[in-house]
Amino acid sequence: MVALLLVVGFYALGTGFDFFFRFLYVLLLVAGIGFVWAWLNLRGINLQVTRDANRGQVGGYLAGQVSIINHTRMPKSWLEVAEATGPSANTSGRGLALVREQVRSWRINTYLAKRGVYRSGQVRLISQDPFGLFRLRRDFVDPHPYIVFPAVEPLPDLDVRFAGLPSDSRSTRHWEQITTDVSSIRPYVEGDSMRRIHWPYTARMNELMVKVFDMGLSAEAWVLLDMHQTSHYGVDLDEVNNTEELSVTVAASIVDQLMNHSMPVGLAANGDQDHISRPDSSPEQRGRLMETLSEVRAFGQRPLQDFIYAVCAHLNQYNALTVVTSSVDTQWVESLHYLRRQGVEVSVVLVDRSSFGSPTNMSAPLEALSANLIPTYLVRQGDSLNDVLQTPVREIPTSWAGGLAGGTE
Repeated sequence: MVALLLVVGFYALGTGFDFFFRFLYVLLLVAGIGFVWAWLNLRGINLQVTRDANRGQVGGYLAGQVSIINHTRMPKSWLEVAEATGPSANTSGRGLALVREQVRSWRINTYLAKRGVYRSGQVRLISQDPFGLFRLRRDFVDPHPYIVFPAVEPLPDLDVRFAGLPSDSRSTRHWEQITTDVSSIRPYVEGDSMRRIHWPYTARMNELMVKVFDMGLSAEAWVLLDMHQTSHYGVDLDEVNNTEELSVTVAASIVDQLMNHSMPVGLAANGDQDHISRPDSSPEQRGRLMETLSEVRAFGQRPLQDFIYAVCAHLNQYNALTVVTSSVDTQWVESLHYLRRQGVEVSVVLVDRSSFGSPTNMSAPLEALSANLIPTYLVRQGDSLNDVLQTPVREIPTSWAGGLAGGTE
């Protein structure tokens, strides 16, 4: 349209013919009507968004409703409503027209393509004129925050090493305070509280017998997610296909599987800030851990080795620690060896950065972990987590070291 106006204006002024002047006036009139039409279409309109829930999971949908209200007497046409921000992979709009003082509402299903905490979003209203010359827009703020949890894969065959349990039994610990669990009975000694006396057994033994209480389920699992910025590959190249996202998926899947078996699970991550949540088996704990995994990013400044030593203060011989990392450094392996000497059950999940195109592979940390007899699991892009987390790797893959193919034990 601009080029046409310039050409017609040039010929009108250059030749002085009435035809070109009339043609120029028609073009200016059409452009003016189109702009005013598109501009007035956006006036006097209110748009609201409501959602049925404030949390969802990657790969799912978040249902809601959009309502648009025309507060003027002027009809509105050639309008388009599109979600402008958020995790939706589909930004196509919905075309509509409104008569005077009309309200239009419809249901929406936002596809959740990427994990994260979305504080607010925008819904964009686009207005066009009948001639298609102008495309004006107006953004409406969606004030409802929502959380997108990371993807979780079911792990029915997860190795029992991740729970630190050699079988279905759990470790027990004597506890000085009164609990709901009684582990044994012993004779009364001076100073025992009368509340600890087991009266039926006292009557049977004809002497005072007291109950020995147990702390209950004392086997606790920790998942340590390495979010140091140098540990990951492809974070700046691809938003959803990199070692960071796969590491988070691995950690979330392990947490979900352990909590499905009512195990107390804790989480530690060295992201943009240190996240440490002590083990708990309550339903609220699952939500807290998933929220942490939703927002943690690989921007951490604290090296993995230092972070492991910082977490040591929260661990004891009744704990199992799983480290999820794609770091090719080997200094942090020594810190895990130290934890093993303290009685902590340690295992490592290596996310293979070479499967994402990195020129370096995981041969160095895998060799160091094998030398320290630390169970190690290798996850590559496209692997089924349930398959690779059943048994630890035994040898360095041939694509790294050459020779015969490595297997699993």
